Amino acid sequence: MEKPLVQIYQSLQKLVGLHRQLLESVRLERETLVQADLSGIQCATLAKQSLIQEIHHAEGVRLKQSGELALFWKKPLRELTLPNIIMTIQGEDARGAEQFRSMYNTLNVLIQRITDQNQSNLVLIEKSLEHVHQMKKNILNEAAPQSTTYSQQGQRVSSAHHSRLISKEV
Repeated sequence: MEKPLVQIYQSLQKLVGLHRQLLESVRLERETLVQADLSGIQCATLAKQSLIQEIHHAEGVRLKQSGELALFWKKPLRELTLPNIIMTIQGEDARGAEQFRSMYNTLNVLIQRITDQNQSNLVLIEKSLEHVHQMKKNILNEAAPQSTTYSQQGQRVSSAHHSRLISKEV
């Protein structure tokens, strides 16, 4: 394998490792959300942000290396996507093409799993917020009026819309 290809492959290995860490981080984030562990949620979020920054940096390095390969191959950079690199080297280096294909597929699977887990976490957060909002409305007696009391004139008597005291410390 040519030197620029080796460097790109090493960058892909680093990206796969970072994406695996990110997947573990979003799974941990889910656990802390379920446990309502505020400090755990903050730690998981910070770890996730740090990993995302590392991924952006590693991707920048990979793009720089792809630029060097573009100069070496005398092709435009926009044409050097991983599938195109795989197709280009397939004929002369089948083993190298298979290694790139494996990395490409692994990255795609990891990215899809991370996306799915993040979406699942988002749904959990939205449901939790809706539940908290509903509890707040119940505590403040702002839920839908449930009055079925009528006056002597046949008019519905409205219920009070003020806060209720749940408990009182003595």
